Amino acid sequence: PPGEEMAERPRWQERQQLARLCDLVADSLLPHLESEPLATRRPQLTREEERRILVALSRVNKAIRGWDDDEVDDGEQGCASEQIVSCSEEAHSCCLPPDHHFDDGFSCLANIISIVVGLLHLCSDYIKHSAGNILMAISNSLMKFEAVWIQFVELVWAAIHTVSTCAHNHSTINATKDSVGCSSAAESISHDTTTKSTSITSFIAVLKLRCVNTSRQIMTCLFRVLHIILKLLKLNDSEMKDDFICLSIHHIQKLHWDPGYQLNAGKVVSIVTDDRHSLSKDAAQFGIVSGSLLQLFCSLFEQSDTEDTDRRDIFVKLADAIPRLATFLQEQQDIPKSLSQYSKHKILMLMIRLKPHIQQNCSHIVCLLKLLRGHFQSPLHEPMFQHSTKLENCLEGSPFLLSGVSLGELQDKSTRHLQRQAMYLFLSCSIVLACSGDDSRLKCSCKRDQCCHKGQGCTDNCNYFGLSEISVWFQRCCLDKILDSKSSTDIVLCFLQLYMEEDDMLFIILLQLLDAPLISLAIDKMETKWTSELIGAKLFSIVFDPVHIFHQWLSLLHYDHLVLVDYLISKDVGVHCAQYLLRCLRLVSGCWDAFVDDSVYEAQIQKFNCKRQRTLKNINSFTGSSMGGTKLGSSHDKENKSKKQLFLSAKVCLLSLKRTLEDLHKKDLFPYNPKPLLKSLSRFEELCAQY
Repeated sequence: PPGEEMAERPRWQERQQLARLCDLVADSLLPHLESEPLATRRPQLTREEERRILVALSRVNKAIRGWDDDEVDDGEQGCASEQIVSCSEEAHSCCLPPDHHFDDGFSCLANIISIVVGLLHLCSDYIKHSAGNILMAISNSLMKFEAVWIQFVELVWAAIHTVSTCAHNHSTINATKDSVGCSSAAESISHDTTTKSTSITSFIAVLKLRCVNTSRQIMTCLFRVLHIILKLLKLNDSEMKDDFICLSIHHIQKLHWDPGYQLNAGKVVSIVTDDRHSLSKDAAQFGIVSGSLLQLFCSLFEQSDTEDTDRRDIFVKLADAIPRLATFLQEQQDIPKSLSQYSKHKILMLMIRLKPHIQQNCSHIVCLLKLLRGHFQSPLHEPMFQHSTKLENCLEGSPFLLSGVSLGELQDKSTRHLQRQAMYLFLSCSIVLACSGDDSRLKCSCKRDQCCHKGQGCTDNCNYFGLSEISVWFQRCCLDKILDSKSSTDIVLCFLQLYMEEDDMLFIILLQLLDAPLISLAIDKMETKWTSELIGAKLFSIVFDPVHIFHQWLSLLHYDHLVLVDYLISKDVGVHCAQYLLRCLRLVSGCWDAFVDDSVYEAQIQKFNCKRQRTLKNINSFTGSSMGGTKLGSSHDKENKSKKQLFLSAKVCLLSLKRTLEDLHKKDLFPYNPKPLLKSLSRFEELCAQY
């Protein structure tokens, strides 16, 4: 664990800083907690009481931020060390009860945090916000003392454990048993950390004295504090960022997940309070707490960490927690829609960010798919073929758009965002499993993992499981709509239009769909008895042909090469766009006939439809399909001209892109080396010249 090698007793500079903080916080804030006897203390405040506390909090925050953080020069060291030796000396005395002083010299830290966290139980959002700001200011002031700062973070997590466990026990058992329960919790929290179990137990006891009403809102405030601390660490590129992440993951693993006593089984915190504050009657607050926890959770796994192999072992440790996260959704029917949407968004984001770290084990991927099936059915099967009508030359969100299109036809943006996330994660996981047969790097523990092979239509073969998931999904979405190539093209266009609204999601799904042909190859390698059950997956592989998708994507861009340039120089999607263009150009070189003549795509669709109808022995459908084929042939000349125009438009666009990149590169205006892309475009130009 981080900080394990640190000395047990802080140096004198650290003790001096802690003593200053302790005196400031205790003198300014403790009187507001102890103004009334414990038995009569209440969280409700009058307006005047709230004003006085806010003034005191503001002064403390301003004082901490105003302190000079420079080290004390050598001339002051002797004097300072005589004045402030430790918390237990006469020169400075913490305001802790005599029986709760720490043995390791961190009484000041426990005193500071227990006082500030104690203020969080007061019924004032302004006070909660100001107290949280003080915790962040204290974190910044202690950051130069790594050992003390790690102790600070550990005690904040200990406060979270205290609120989520001791408050639960307090409503179910007597005080003596509650004390024992807190001691047991302290041992669990402090195991393999820098803080001793006895210190955690003392801290919990003091916190309980100062935090009369343990409300779930305290959890929200502390999660917000930890989230902002992490953001500041990332912003400053601090070396302690990894320590914070490791420490947070350690404590997340220590959180209780048992049914009825957990952070995620419909109750983010198992806090039992009076009826006025019960979770069942305050669903909105539950949604806020769950959202704040998920926000912190997602911040621990940045998108940039996907290639960080050093942290992979740490992230994999949380793989077992993924199924539990989805239980946030089980009892959220009564919370506001916006909070429910936010929680779903964060859970999907977390699973997307964790997937690269856990996809080497098939059992983890299977569990992700089962979570999507169980908790994200609505966004996963949301119709993607009923797009809101968008008027030409009309800005999105414009009142003119609302006047031209009824509100009922406009899809909710957040719903479409969830649909994009769910569909990407589903297809990504399914394709990984479907193509896992030849990947020796993949490990599978499914046969001994009961949670992974109880699913509907699931066998012990992960390869088949992935294929069957795609097949069921595609049949449910649009298999009946595939009657000819026009219908399949409409499906591809609708799918691309769904993702065109978010550039970052667009390119990761385009890159994923380049593997669609592998699905057909995987089915061909399977036993004949399974192929009829995988008809949906087979058709998906044919409909989402990468060459055809490339054509349709360029058409949605109106063959504007300057849009491609904008994508390529974008800080957010430039790398992914370059990867996609390189792979597509390489694919076009190997499938030139299919790129030049789109009738190759049509022939594949028609051939599959005939085979499907023969398999189903549906004579009427087969006759209808044959008539459709005749109709296609009767307008062959007109459609052939249209197909040729597709190729010519794509040719002009890509060659214009080549000239523009060459010009920018010569003027040294392109942000990175475009030579690999220019080489592929040159090869494309040679093929065009030969055609």
